[in-house]
Amino acid sequence: MRIETYRGAPFVDREEEIEFFVDWFNDVPQRVLFVYGPKSSGKTTVIEYVIEKKLLPEKEWWQKSKYWVKYLNLREALIASYNSFLDTFFIADEGDDVEREARVGVNLIGLKAEVLERVKKKQENLFKIFIKEIKKIADSGKKPILIIDEIQKLRDIYIQNGNGERELLKEFLNFCIRLTKETHLSHVVILTSNTVFIERIYNDAKMKLTSEFMKIGHLTKEKVEEWLFKEGVKSEDIELVWEYLGGAIPLILKMFSKLRKGKDLKEFLEREKWLAYTEINEFLAGFDDEDIKFFIKVSEEIVKNGYFNIEGIKESERKFLQKWAEKEILFYDPLELKVTGNSRIYEKGLELLLERRPFERVF
Repeated sequence: MRIETYRGAPFVDREEEIEFFVDWFNDVPQRVLFVYGPKSSGKTTVIEYVIEKKLLPEKEWWQKSKYWVKYLNLREALIASYNSFLDTFFIADEGDDVEREARVGVNLIGLKAEVLERVKKKQENLFKIFIKEIKKIADSGKKPILIIDEIQKLRDIYIQNGNGERELLKEFLNFCIRLTKETHLSHVVILTSNTVFIERIYNDAKMKLTSEFMKIGHLTKEKVEEWLFKEGVKSEDIELVWEYLGGAIPLILKMFSKLRKGKDLKEFLEREKWLAYTEINEFLAGFDDEDIKFFIKVSEEIVKNGYFNIEGIKESERKFLQKWAEKEILFYDPLELKVTGNSRIYEKGLELLLERRPFERVF
């Protein structure tokens, strides 16, 4: 197992994912790559590591990367309209510098000021201009790569023109297909923890045929055991940590921080379990009795089998579970047809829920 320090924190054994991305970017662009997984499973950290360490590593002044990478994380972006979308993705740029390198979090691409103004006035087709700009990059000998994180934030935004309105997200995804499947100009990677969005894409016949789906999950038990052993954690405590925290890296790092300050391990784990339970219980209070009974049934299946099978459930039940996925308490996986806790600690919270609501148990 390889553990290194990245941005001041342990970066634990992601060699398989790193190798996948490097191989993907070295191949001819043919499909849009959707990367999904539970909240805090490491999706963003892995892709940013690949950008900084593999695609655009620090070189001598005369050396230049063969990649042109633009990465944009929409998590903190305020996008409420077409113009705010343009302001987030594009900058007015009088230059024509295709050698400009990427930095994490910067605007996606520069457009000449007068061109950007025409686009804002809808006098020019944004995506046709965008493809021309990407083609300039490719013609210069660079390999273009576009990476968008939390793209579901583009939902419910529309482009209005004289012919009515078009859904911005749909237009953007069609543009991604054009870049990859049709012109092979650029790789496009889209990351999200919102699996309701992934289900929409996966069930769209056109997108399914032109896309690849990659899941980045929490660490496996074997990797957690090896990591904790290297950190000097006792065998019996390793089992306890796995029982409560599973492979959720942020929670394990939080545990190490608390232990260094003298916190008792069992006390810390029980506290995290209680916090997960209270979050579940508070959200559950907003539903009616029928929904609560169904949730208890789902909880029992997850606690007993490790997952709830969503194959064949009613549409109303599917939408109900999707609300829990949007809340990031449950992890809804439309590709594997399973629902689990978003992390192991939420499954411990479900255990506590069943213990405290025995009168609602469904058998």
